[in-house]
Amino acid sequence: MRKIVFSLSLITMLATSAALPLVSHAAKPAPSSPMRMETPKADLQDMTAVQEVLRDLMAASNRHDMEGVLKHYSPNFISGDSLSLKDIRGLIQDTWKMFPDIKYESQILEIRINGDWTTVESIDTATATAKVDPVISTKPGTMKSRSRGMLYLHRLGKHWEIQSDATLYEKATITYGPFENVNIDVETPEQVFSGEPYTARVKVGVPSGNIAFATLSQEALTYPQHSSKDKFRTLSSDKTDLERIFKANATNNNEVVTATVGFTEIGQDEQERPTINLKGILTVVKRVNVTPKSTFKEENPAQQVVHYTADGKVKVEPNTTGNSAEDDTMSGPNQSEPDMGEPQD
Repeated sequence: MRKIVFSLSLITMLATSAALPLVSHAAKPAPSSPMRMETPKADLQDMTAVQEVLRDLMAASNRHDMEGVLKHYSPNFISGDSLSLKDIRGLIQDTWKMFPDIKYESQILEIRINGDWTTVESIDTATATAKVDPVISTKPGTMKSRSRGMLYLHRLGKHWEIQSDATLYEKATITYGPFENVNIDVETPEQVFSGEPYTARVKVGVPSGNIAFATLSQEALTYPQHSSKDKFRTLSSDKTDLERIFKANATNNNEVVTATVGFTEIGQDEQERPTINLKGILTVVKRVNVTPKSTFKEENPAQQVVHYTADGKVKVEPNTTGNSAEDDTMSGPNQSEPDMGEPQD
């Protein structure tokens, strides 16, 4: 199950781009006023061409037409997660195999055109039926995802190609069983610094007469994926949350935090023996974007040495002797390099 959501979390934005309504500052008429700004004809033509690419991409995605999707991507495409076009093809194939009826929708927030470059910002959603897992349920599950991000397009001749993307926020869930009355909240930061620790927490409102259990794990967004393993931990009415501290990877790969929560109902059979029935399983995946740490090192004033030249001018140099700046700043012109004055006749 974790593999299903993990693949989905990488592909959510790729095959979604173009449902109407479109909202664009370049294409939207200005409010009524005495002066009306006219949009240049060339800009309107570019806007129309970009919108056509997005519509075609959406249509190809929803009919699961691989070549129809990939024709809109540059051969040199590199995603914001450092994935190549070859990786993207593999992820799309994995996702469509796991969710044969997946459907995409997209709300375009803004299209910004600047010369030969275009940025498309959108909120993308996907829904699908999760295949029956006999260990969990005799009924199929439900998959839902939501993300917000951007596509970057470049004009090549008369055509626009997708060169890269960036995902700002992303959450995907797979649900088996009745979770309508179960309160579950997964808390993670949306961005962290490379190599720094961060806290992830899953909170569960355990229904009366039930036992809940949960796992919480961290994975880097790479392809092929390398899934981490975690054991289930039992929750109770006294402890209804699971918290873990993770350390962000030092290779600047974005990550996902995966929480899987299940609950069982306690009852008894005809012989009044206790029974435990698995009622449902819910998996939540949330993106954590990893921000590279700056390697810039500012010169520490406390580690600088102040020298005074013979003419009284100040010269600041790095402290290579280990002496503090305070010791050196105490010396004046007559202490560091005395002024001998003019030679006497």
